[in-house]
Amino acid sequence: MRSPDPGGLPKIFTGARRGWVLGLVGLGLGQGALGALSAWALTQLRGSGSWPMAAVILSIVAAAVALGGLRVEERIAAERLGQDYVRHVRRDLVEAELTPGSRTHLGITVARTTNDLSSVRNWVSQGVGPLAAGIPLIVGSAVGLTIIDPFLGLGFLLPLGVLAAVLVPWARTAYQKSRSLRRARGRMATRIADTVGASQGIIAARGAGRELGHIDSASDAVVDRAVDRSEIVGLIRAGGTVAAMLATLAVAAIGVVRGLDPTVTMAAMAVAGIASTPIIDIGRIVEYRQTYLAARAVLGPALADAARRRTAYERSRDAAASAPVPDGADGPGLVHLAVPGLTPDGSPLRAAPGARIRLTSDDPEAALRLMRRVVGLDAAPPGIADEVWVGGENLGAVAPARGRALVGLATRGAVFERGPLRRALRYRRPDLDEETALAVLETVGLAVGRFPDGPRTVLRSGGEPLSTDERARLALARAIYGEPPLLLVADLDRDLDQEGRDRLERILARYPGVVVLTGSDELARALGAEEFRVDTTPAPVTPDGRVPDDD
Repeated sequence: MRSPDPGGLPKIFTGARRGWVLGLVGLGLGQGALGALSAWALTQLRGSGSWPMAAVILSIVAAAVALGGLRVEERIAAERLGQDYVRHVRRDLVEAELTPGSRTHLGITVARTTNDLSSVRNWVSQGVGPLAAGIPLIVGSAVGLTIIDPFLGLGFLLPLGVLAAVLVPWARTAYQKSRSLRRARGRMATRIADTVGASQGIIAARGAGRELGHIDSASDAVVDRAVDRSEIVGLIRAGGTVAAMLATLAVAAIGVVRGLDPTVTMAAMAVAGIASTPIIDIGRIVEYRQTYLAARAVLGPALADAARRRTAYERSRDAAASAPVPDGADGPGLVHLAVPGLTPDGSPLRAAPGARIRLTSDDPEAALRLMRRVVGLDAAPPGIADEVWVGGENLGAVAPARGRALVGLATRGAVFERGPLRRALRYRRPDLDEETALAVLETVGLAVGRFPDGPRTVLRSGGEPLSTDERARLALARAIYGEPPLLLVADLDRDLDQEGRDRLERILARYPGVVVLTGSDELARALGAEEFRVDTTPAPVTPDGRVPDDD
């Protein structure tokens, strides 16, 4: 469903959208036919007409009402087209963020799924839609006027030709200004997201005034670029209005100069007047096209990058899935982890049920990168296949439901999806019963009874209204739910209170599977954990320490 070019967006003329586009063309042809009918009816107002006067007037009124009805249907069909297309692109953008390796800033993601998608929707629903219906109407009107008198058709088309000529440079300028405005909005979105995310530290340091000053500066840049862009946009829109007016006046003037019958001239003006609506829309359509192109310049590469990451991830999984069973990794409950770049060459992490293994490294992030590779949050580098075997099963080859049952992950700073607390707990194993869920909550000491809705309490903003300690307990409950053979715990004790740390120690001590963890020395000693040293291969970053972003 995606465009073949790497920087493109999904196709418009495909699937159900093909029917809506053709429907819009049909609506345009219908409006043109009604315009011709109205023009013909006007010629019958002469005394020599073959129709009674009352029938002529009723025909004109009926055609006008029908024309209005077609315009309503045109707007509805165009909106359906735009909304369906945006839904498709929005899903692709969210899928891109759910693809391993994504590092897009939250503010940029918000900007893409709001401002940029609004630009896309405006182009499809108020650009492509009116074009699909307007072009047949304009062409049909020009043909009809030419049939009446070739000079009428020429006079009608001349202002449109001039408009087309001047729109080429104007459109290029509008695109450049739209790109500039879009970048300013992206910078403002990231600034706002960073400020809101760091709000507690800002308030504590009495720095609200300074940060608001930064927001004002970013907002001023947006205002300046928006006003600058409005000049060319106003010029483009005015061009459509002027062209429509000149086309109608040209038809009237030619009818007078040519000495055409007044009723014929009046009919020709009616035809030109009906076509003036899509002509006026041309200016707006060109504006929407340029803002769409500015959005596509960012969205297209972002989606293409996500597609490349998905392809690389799938290739890595395919390579891992085809790997033979390593020696000694096919026993019940056994764990075998060979992650190139993180586990030493020739020395994979191997453990049997009941083992407690603490990951150590000179790089504080290396252990977490290892865990992320194990569960598929990060993809292996190109050409490298991770060997992750749990209980004799290849984690790269099993179905997602089976993979969730084999591995549980609990990390410090856990963030939860929006929804009921009970759903957050059972997210890994929705197949297990309610009694098991309540027992796990009791095991981790998460007192859901303090909330009015209990397990049905809706979590928002990553975990509210849970406290930090309660989020850590919920993360642990989700990880041990169903007792997966491999349990990964990353610095969870740092988010727990003393009672929670004591409870974590007891849970991990009697856990039946393999526990791989990072955490305090006290926790490791209490569990008698064996140490496994993780290699310190650094993760690739840009010179400024972050992943590059198109925005």
